[in-house]
Amino acid sequence: RSPSFSVRESNNSYHCFGCGASGNVISFVMTSRAMSFPDAVEFLAGRFGIELKHESGRAAGPKIDREKLFSLCQTAFGFFRRSLLRVKDGEGEFQKVGEYLRKRGLTADAINTFGIGYAPNQKGALLDILKKAGYDLETIILSGLVRRSASGDLYELFRGRLLFPIFIDPKRIAGFGGRIVPGVLEPSYEQQSPKYVNSPETPIYQKSKTFYGLPQAMGAIRERGEAYIVEGYMDVIGLAMRGVCNVVACCGTALTEQHIKRLSGICSRVHLLFDGDEAGRNAAAKSFPIARNADLDLTACFLPEETDPDDFAATHGDRTVEALTQLPKALLIDCYVDGVLRKLGCGADEAPGPNLLGKVSEEVAKALSGVQREVVRAALITRVARRLKIETSQLESLVEKHRGGDGRITGAIAVESAETQRFEPKPGHSVKGDLNESTPTGNPNQLPKSDLALLRVVMVLRGAILPQVMSNGDICEMLQPESIRFLLGLRELLDSAGDQEEQLKLKIKEYLQELGGGWVSLWKEAHAMLAGSDESPEAIFNKTISGFRRERLQRLIRESQQEMANCSDDPQRQSEVFERMRALKSQLDNTVRG
Repeated sequence: RSPSFSVRESNNSYHCFGCGASGNVISFVMTSRAMSFPDAVEFLAGRFGIELKHESGRAAGPKIDREKLFSLCQTAFGFFRRSLLRVKDGEGEFQKVGEYLRKRGLTADAINTFGIGYAPNQKGALLDILKKAGYDLETIILSGLVRRSASGDLYELFRGRLLFPIFIDPKRIAGFGGRIVPGVLEPSYEQQSPKYVNSPETPIYQKSKTFYGLPQAMGAIRERGEAYIVEGYMDVIGLAMRGVCNVVACCGTALTEQHIKRLSGICSRVHLLFDGDEAGRNAAAKSFPIARNADLDLTACFLPEETDPDDFAATHGDRTVEALTQLPKALLIDCYVDGVLRKLGCGADEAPGPNLLGKVSEEVAKALSGVQREVVRAALITRVARRLKIETSQLESLVEKHRGGDGRITGAIAVESAETQRFEPKPGHSVKGDLNESTPTGNPNQLPKSDLALLRVVMVLRGAILPQVMSNGDICEMLQPESIRFLLGLRELLDSAGDQEEQLKLKIKEYLQELGGGWVSLWKEAHAMLAGSDESPEAIFNKTISGFRRERLQRLIRESQQEMANCSDDPQRQSEVFERMRALKSQLDNTVRG
């Protein structure tokens, strides 16, 4: 935004002196477009015509030309847009389309901003256009725009529907959503067809991480530092027409952790808009397990019953922005507790009896056990205990039981946590480039002793414990960036080498030599030290993790003490902080005894 943004051509990096962001071209695309690392690499490769070669242990499948699929979607988009222009003629089905657009209050600006189009009710029209453009039938079917019926006949998925293109960046379209226009399709077919139809999953369109309207909303989300998530395409457009431009929607699927992760790089607050009825409140309750490890604050906002966001925007007009801020809001953990109480037959304002209280506490503790960050978990335990009117220590014991008593999550939650909490480099950092620049003279001995202890064990055990380290958010939070970058590089080597031990040794040797003599020495020192120790590497690893846990708890207690001193004029806040400190000290005592 200003001259404070500097690009260093000498090492192909950038730095913003205004906000402190820095990195390389990949991290820039990740941050500016809210993309994951693989998506950013593929975007850049496609833009500059670079062929990507994937190295992994998985068997190679048929080669898929992703850029051809993007090009095909762009061709279809042009056809849908040209078809919508025929509404001006006002004849036949296009007259009905015009009437529907006016009924929904869609302005020309909104139609152009979101690229709305129309798929005419003409069999074979889109298929002919795509064939004439040179696309083979296999690619056309792979795109999902044309499908094959059980009898083998081809048919267009979106015939007779208003089309909402799903942009994954300002220039590329990955899929479409289609809404029936009343009166266009044959009555019998219209009655049995769903109101909305969405593109199926394709090599370029994954619904679990794609938001409708994100490219259009990106600027407003960054500026305001917050986003609203709604359910439908028209909800996004309806709010945008009334000045609420920081709105996105899930594409015909439930909210996922990948969705939330995309937004975490561009804002700090997210509001989930739900209907105020029981279904909406149940949906809010289900959102907590998905959002419990988010890197941003999430709240549930409840609309009046039988009102969707589009209706809400139409009712409030120019006052929609202000009206949204006045909606009832709730933390997701509160929604979750309410949901558990409803499920067990107890009203939100009704105090559960002793037996029911035990069931509620068990279920809530199971959900809280999946919260990875200890300070967040402690704060939520304090809040829920106050809500259920039980001792914080009691709920804490239940949570620890579900975490296995030693900080490890048990059962199905453990599988979910390891999958969702896998550590990835944050936007603004490059792995290899920043490692060379951030490690002084290639000397790892400048790292803290706790980092060095962990690195030595990982260097010996390698793949036996590296996934456990990288999936543990608490450990990664405590490690220095240089340590994280080394572990990321080692993980890449392990993934690429597969079962080829000799090839792995050669790659590790080259990797260490590239980092500098200090890393080579640390590697040799690790093997010599552990070889001469009476303790097994696993036992040393467990001791190291316990040390990390004690160090983190001590830091959190110091931060809580400082917070206590800063809120002397707020007795309620002081009480909450005191309860949190007591829970942290209890955990520290248990760690020391263990």
